[in-house]
Amino acid sequence: MAENKRNVYLNPKQQRLFYARPRHVRLVAARRFGKTDGGLGPRIWMTAESMPQGAGAFLGTSRKQLFSRTVPGVIAAIERFYGFKEGTHFGWGRPPKHVPKCIIRPKSYDNAMWFANGHIIHTISLAMVGSVNGMTLNEVLADECKFLPKKKIDEEVMPALSGMVHPMGDERFTDANPLYKSTFFCSDASLTQKGNWLSREEDTLDVKIDGGIFDGKTYREVQEELDHYADRVIFYNDLLYYAKKEGHRVQVVSQATKERISAIVESIMQREGKFAIIPRQWKTMSKALCDMLLTYKLVTEDDVELIFDHKFLLTHEEHMEMMAIRSSAKYQKHINDLRCNAFYFLRASSLDNIDILGESYIKQMRLSLPPLTFALSILNLKPKKSGDGFYCNFDPDIHTYIDEDCPAVNDSMVVKKGKEITGGTAFDTEYESPDFDYLSEVKNCTLDGDLREDLPLEIAFDYNNAINWVVVGQVYRRDGVECLNILNSMFVKNGQMIQDLIRNFDRYYHPHKARNKQINYYYSNTAKFGMYSVSRLDIKDTVINELRKRNWDVNPIDEGQAPKHEAKYQIINSALAGFEYPGIRINRENNEALIAAIEQCDVKVRLSGLGGFGKDKSGEKLSVDAEDAVPEELRTDGTDAFDELYVGVKDFRNSISYVEMPRG
Repeated sequence: MAENKRNVYLNPKQQRLFYARPRHVRLVAARRFGKTDGGLGPRIWMTAESMPQGAGAFLGTSRKQLFSRTVPGVIAAIERFYGFKEGTHFGWGRPPKHVPKCIIRPKSYDNAMWFANGHIIHTISLAMVGSVNGMTLNEVLADECKFLPKKKIDEEVMPALSGMVHPMGDERFTDANPLYKSTFFCSDASLTQKGNWLSREEDTLDVKIDGGIFDGKTYREVQEELDHYADRVIFYNDLLYYAKKEGHRVQVVSQATKERISAIVESIMQREGKFAIIPRQWKTMSKALCDMLLTYKLVTEDDVELIFDHKFLLTHEEHMEMMAIRSSAKYQKHINDLRCNAFYFLRASSLDNIDILGESYIKQMRLSLPPLTFALSILNLKPKKSGDGFYCNFDPDIHTYIDEDCPAVNDSMVVKKGKEITGGTAFDTEYESPDFDYLSEVKNCTLDGDLREDLPLEIAFDYNNAINWVVVGQVYRRDGVECLNILNSMFVKNGQMIQDLIRNFDRYYHPHKARNKQINYYYSNTAKFGMYSVSRLDIKDTVINELRKRNWDVNPIDEGQAPKHEAKYQIINSALAGFEYPGIRINRENNEALIAAIEQCDVKVRLSGLGGFGKDKSGEKLSVDAEDAVPEELRTDGTDAFDELYVGVKDFRNSISYVEMPRG
């Protein structure tokens, strides 16, 4: 019904994705493109609507990611895009009684989103072992795929995408529905090599389809045809919308007439020939200008309406295409076949969302960001990979982890009000749900399930005029091995000082401080003699004073002279290989920049008679404005703080009893 129509903004690439509606989507987009708002949100509802009483899964790396970032964004997108309301059209947990039951009822609704037509989407944390076991799924969706383990998706999730069989043989639960057994994976570009698996999916476009009506065609060819269809839908929609909005008519004419009218309009606006008498005040082809043209007999009565509507003229061929798109069953069958066979890869940058972000935002980012940072964060270009790495034994599959627990989720449960419709009458109802609004705002350690309240924080810094780092860890057993678990790393730059970094650290770990104030602070000779301090104090004293001022109990641990690079290379790579203890495990979600810096840290042979080798620190000497400058956070500074912490914990930390940390 007309009164229920909504005009909702989508940028051009979001629209293309919406109308293409392919079975399999891989979206790699820069931050602030609108992956959730204009991609995942519409797709989730579209999929749920197409299969009433079906079931799908929304994948996440952890409950932290799902409940604090992804689910709040999806709920906001569904409400904005469709005008639906949580608690009435969709909700969390066990569905109200009036909602039809899912064909295969789940054992638990604790982590499920229900829709009014009986469709259910399970939110699944891949940090949990066997989280997809026993499920039968119609669709799989995932955000922030740079953190998701590709191997686990292939081996555990994809076999569950077997599709439900409808008991009444509903065709929507067959391969004739392009959203049946569909996938939608999206992410921004990862700084780490492990996280770039989604970008490598682009290679699938050049694979040829084996069998079926598109046998021999590549997925790229199918995508190109779908893109053409989507672009034409967008063109005709805009034509009809703006014609009505601006008081024009869409008129169908011959190609020759359209070209002739276009030439006349161009001459009018250029004031050429007989149109030179038109006053310069007329900037657009308004009704008043058209009346003047007719009054002075500069155009004919037959042409004046066409001139007024010149932006909305369609050729006979275009009109036939528009009618085919709108009403031809044969044409729609062909498009549906394309959708059912499509593997669709889309790469997008922040520039694609410029209507929302504004040119001023892009210009400001261009001025304020180093060239490579701008290329990665805004233009969505691929980062480089290190050649000969300083951390040669680092393997993200072994040395990084995603923790499942998220205390903030358990503490945020609230009772929400909704509507239950029975016999056409709406009744108020209540249901329990995580407080997604709160979870989307919280930015502290209550999100981290790997933080032990009974253990002190182990910290080390790197001090620099350009960027300051702190790396935070705790020592306990993980994977059966005594480990230094790198819980978090933080940095400040762009003129911010060590005091700013400590303020950020204290704000993040304030909830932990209420239970355990102990900090072991490791430092070497690099923290002495006020090298980067704003006062006459040693930088170590500045750190200690700033922490104690914020009521932390600091245990300063002097490592003395920092080991040479060759020694650190041997110590840390032996630990990474499993020959030295403690082992090393790094929280993947909280340390993306640190992991990327570790991956990209090269080795440089020292010349001029110095001998030996060390980290390649040439990037630290480049101006941030240099074309090949690496962003400060991807240089070696963060890895130096990591080295200091590991050596300190290994060689200078007092022995304590270790307790096995339960695995997610």
